[in-house]
Amino acid sequence: MKSASKSQSSEPRSTKPTAIAILGGTFDPIHIGHLRVAVRLRDSGFDKVLLVPNRVPPHRAQPQASGDDRLNMLQLSLTGLNDIEASDIELTQDGTSYSARTVEQLRTQYPGAALTWVMGNDAWNGFDRWHKPEQVLANANILVISRPGEEARDDAWLGQLRQEKSCTLNELQHSPHGRVCHQAWPELDISASDLRQAIKQGDNIAFLTPQPVLEYIQKHHLYS
Repeated sequence: MKSASKSQSSEPRSTKPTAIAILGGTFDPIHIGHLRVAVRLRDSGFDKVLLVPNRVPPHRAQPQASGDDRLNMLQLSLTGLNDIEASDIELTQDGTSYSARTVEQLRTQYPGAALTWVMGNDAWNGFDRWHKPEQVLANANILVISRPGEEARDDAWLGQLRQEKSCTLNELQHSPHGRVCHQAWPELDISASDLRQAIKQGDNIAFLTPQPVLEYIQKHHLYS
């Protein structure tokens, strides 16, 4: 007689892949707005959130602080935040920090994971002009976070992506790559450029970036 337990154990089990969100940027410096997004990503079901500082950003001016300083500030800001990590994968690359190359390297590092590249609405509206955007989708999903009321492009190739690849946030976390999800999340309206200007002017930024980051900026005389 076959035991029921043996029969049940032979049935295949569906397993959820490790869902990893990738949040890139200059982080020049890291601020509360970045951290709010990272925490919300984790609390929305991602198993790990990677914050990836650029070395040479392709779509903006070179960061004022060095890569080492920005990585150090990032690591200080993440103390006590479980499952949110800083990654130096772009800081160790030569040349321009292209997302296509980064996700290809991360796919090698996390072969079975559901990778998701996180971007703002402005980045999505220019995504068709990125370096090898198809390669980004071949290795990762796209999560577009917009503020309520912002308009996301849905024409031409971007419109085709939204029509054919659109999914929910839960579906995104189960898919290895190639899916697109749009979410409207109201977050703090803080920019790193405004933060740098406030530091230069000597304004109080105590509630805009974590205290250890503020102390690091003061100790190393950054942005003044």
